[in-house]
Amino acid sequence: MKADALPVAPQSPAAAAAAPAAQRLSDLYRWAAGFVRPERAALGRVLLLSLLAVLAGLAQPLLTRTLIDDGILASDAGTVLATGGWMVALALAALAIGFTCRRIHVGASARILHGMREALFAHVLRLPPAYFARTRQGDLLARLEGDLGEVQRFAVDALLSAINSLLTLVGTVLLLALLSPKLALLLALLMAVNAAVLSWVRPRIEALSRQSRDAGVEVSSFLVEKVGAVRCIQTHVAEARELSRLGGLHATVRERLLAAQLWGYLGGAFPNLLLSLAVIGIFVVGSLSMLAGDPLTLGTLVAFSTCVQRASAPLHALMGLYLQWQRVKVALGRVDELRAVPQPPEVAGELPDGALMAGDLVVRDLACTHAGAPRAAFSGLNLTIPAGARVWLRGPSGSGKSTFIDLLQRLIEPSAGWVSLGCVDLRGIDRAALRRHLVVVSQEAVLFTGTLADNIRYGRPDASEADVAAVARAAGVDDFAARLPDGLATRVGPRGASLSGGERQRVALARALLMTPAVLVIDEGTSSLDGALEARALAAVDALLPRATRIVVSHRALDPAQFDQVIDFPPGAPA
Repeated sequence: MKADALPVAPQSPAAAAAAPAAQRLSDLYRWAAGFVRPERAALGRVLLLSLLAVLAGLAQPLLTRTLIDDGILASDAGTVLATGGWMVALALAALAIGFTCRRIHVGASARILHGMREALFAHVLRLPPAYFARTRQGDLLARLEGDLGEVQRFAVDALLSAINSLLTLVGTVLLLALLSPKLALLLALLMAVNAAVLSWVRPRIEALSRQSRDAGVEVSSFLVEKVGAVRCIQTHVAEARELSRLGGLHATVRERLLAAQLWGYLGGAFPNLLLSLAVIGIFVVGSLSMLAGDPLTLGTLVAFSTCVQRASAPLHALMGLYLQWQRVKVALGRVDELRAVPQPPEVAGELPDGALMAGDLVVRDLACTHAGAPRAAFSGLNLTIPAGARVWLRGPSGSGKSTFIDLLQRLIEPSAGWVSLGCVDLRGIDRAALRRHLVVVSQEAVLFTGTLADNIRYGRPDASEADVAAVARAAGVDDFAARLPDGLATRVGPRGASLSGGERQRVALARALLMTPAVLVIDEGTSSLDGALEARALAAVDALLPRATRIVVSHRALDPAQFDQVIDFPPGAPA
């Protein structure tokens, strides 16, 4: 067999950002469109209902003109009552339409955004360990939660507001032109001035939004790192120093936030100023026109003024949404940087029936060098482990044992050589299928919030209670579960914080045993157990998985007679 070419090393978010901006923006829109398409019918109903609500609102100024000119000034009580009734009916209709529109839109937009988050989370779950080793957890969480949350808030509230505001503004402008072209021209001139000012403000707001977001991420990353290391901070009496660092980060956040808010205020306040000038100009110009004999009625002037006042809300909303969109663009860019991190290439390999259970583990000329490392973790590794053998893998720290285990599970790929299991190259096996048959119990036993039984079932959710109880006995979980108030139904806190290190390792071992793997690797997975309990656990593994290949990685002085094979790292050292 020949070693395949190495996959391209995953890019960091900064490297991904160097891609051509136009191409990345196009890819992002195509990606987002895939979540929008299933909601096209719902969004179409939203657009139709929004249009009806706007038409109901635009009818009010026309009814106001009729009320004044044909009712009040004409002293016609019937017209006043009839027009007032229509105004009330339209207001109630607009309320009902708006409620229905909101209900449809919130459901559709939430499904779109939740689908995006799920897809992004699925992408993150497939990234290689090297990515997480160089990425701050706080930054990753900020992209998954904070940045997507910003997009979601915009999509749920802002987009519906944008549709209504835009339709209202366009309809109002058309109505204004119908009522008085001269006054509409004055309003158009003021809006052109507003657009010019906004185009000058926009790039500054966008840049400040990104700087403010980056400063917030620094705080989040700092807190995630330090809260997880409180004991170390206390041990080294570094509380004051870390608090001072947080104060410095907060000062940067305040500085950037203040600048962004001031520019944002300028972008939002200027349209209000123009609106006030527009109302003043309408009454002054309209009054002068009426005094000069222009056929402009009082009802028309009041209706025009009402239209302008009605246009103020959507105009102000659109300006606010425009400024909010600058922040959302920053959030989308950060989401896209994460989405653009390439996943390791996958294959659709099949698993021959029984091949892994009955197959030898063969390693030939294997080498691995981590990205950026000055030397190889190991090279020229050759070994054969017969199917069903009990193997002790030993060696000093840094000799490459854990790297070798990562290669077996295809968490990383070799730089040279190959590994086969049951005469099948591991690179020709789908990762998920491989990891169901080759299970690793690591030194750091990771548990999740839930019951002990839930954690044992994590790799095999459909396991019966009898199977769970059997592996719990074999791994020694029963020894401490019997002392807990609800036994295996006892809930444990985040990451199993309520359990000791040895108890967490026993739960992790039971979880691996439940999967009945063809190859079981215990990578220091019993290091927190005492010698007698470790020996008992290993004996239970032999009893439950007599046909499986069992590889034990341990620094302890185990009895070589208990193993069929002892392999020393670095390769070539005497066994």
